[in-house]
Amino acid sequence: MVEGEVDDYRGVWYSCGTANVLPGKKYVYSGPMASYSAWHRPMAVYAAEVRKTFFVYGNPENAPAIGYYDHKEKAFSRPVILGSNPDMDAHRNPTIQIDEDGYIYVFYGAHGHPTKTLRSAKPFDISTWDTRADISDPKTSYPEPFQLLPGEMFVSYRQDPGWRCRWSSDGAKTWSDPLDVVAFEGCAIYAMTIGDMGTYPRAVHLVWSRLGGGTEEEIRTKHLWARRYHLYYARSEDGGRTWLRSDGTPYELPITEDSAEKLYDCGERGVWLKDIQVDAQGSPNVLFLDGDPHTYVSQWKLARFTGGGWQFSDIAESDHMYDDGALVILAEDDFRVYGPVTASQPVEDGGEIEVYQSRDKGRTWEHTASLTSGSEYSHNNVKGVFNPGADSGEFRMFWSYGDSLWPAASEEVRMFYYGENMKGPEMIR
Repeated sequence: MVEGEVDDYRGVWYSCGTANVLPGKKYVYSGPMASYSAWHRPMAVYAAEVRKTFFVYGNPENAPAIGYYDHKEKAFSRPVILGSNPDMDAHRNPTIQIDEDGYIYVFYGAHGHPTKTLRSAKPFDISTWDTRADISDPKTSYPEPFQLLPGEMFVSYRQDPGWRCRWSSDGAKTWSDPLDVVAFEGCAIYAMTIGDMGTYPRAVHLVWSRLGGGTEEEIRTKHLWARRYHLYYARSEDGGRTWLRSDGTPYELPITEDSAEKLYDCGERGVWLKDIQVDAQGSPNVLFLDGDPHTYVSQWKLARFTGGGWQFSDIAESDHMYDDGALVILAEDDFRVYGPVTASQPVEDGGEIEVYQSRDKGRTWEHTASLTSGSEYSHNNVKGVFNPGADSGEFRMFWSYGDSLWPAASEEVRMFYYGENMKGPEMIR
């Protein structure tokens, strides 16, 4: 069910949010969304066997698309359109994973709908695809796939209003019954996961915030619309069957708001998750924004598990809670954050991509580089490559670029890629 190759890489333009907008604004956020959102992960995976970085995105018609960068040839493939979505909702963007045999899986079409699943007909090949079983829950969103046990694909996702997971051991021909992992009464969950690599079983780390609730009057007067509250944590070491707190004590499932390990209390502000990565010690590191929903001004922060507890640090400040960046851990003494911190279109999501570096495992940060400057429009939705390898200095992340204003002067969306061995970001062509 492949729609076919196209000539170049262009992405979807999207706008969202009509309640509690700032004066003079039509939407809470809008603009280039080919690599949206922070909860779509992974969107890029490196395959050492073929020295290629495979990545997925939403094309201008909001269709799921895939391409790869060939590190041997120093060239991009032609992108392939994999299907279609019923509207221009970038929440239906695809995610990707590669199993131990090299077969590529793509998940798309969710956001309140069943998730569609494809598997490549051949290992490490994007030319032909087989339709696999839907993840059939009626209101899925944000499918996040990882391989945690041999021969088995694990996918967690939001099933309104909670967070659940399923497994497949037959190449996604069938899916197991669902397991409800998180269920907070009366409010939706916004979660992100990261799976370990290496020997099996591989751990998976889960962090999440909850959506603000309240009456219509409270939503109108207190800016509760779409605010995410607090930061919570769990991990699994057995492929997602059982879940633990950071101190190793087990949860009873589903995890309720009363039983959840709360790492960070934002009060009446808000928490917007941006990334989670695992360091060399196997410890989770969480990049998030603490935002003021009345002004959108947001503080970039890192939460790092040290083994004995959680360490929090301040990184930067930007002007929008939907400024989406990536955390990269290059070495024990080299943590980096890449994010649209400097506004190119003030009080809009996105901006100029800045680099912040920590040499002390995230305790302190300094600004070390500006990857972009003088941009007419906004860069946003930076996505790191999962399972980075020796070639990833040439392609460690990609992101979207376009006009974040509404109405936009242009709805053309392009994508850029970057790795620390490059002179600077380059457009994906």
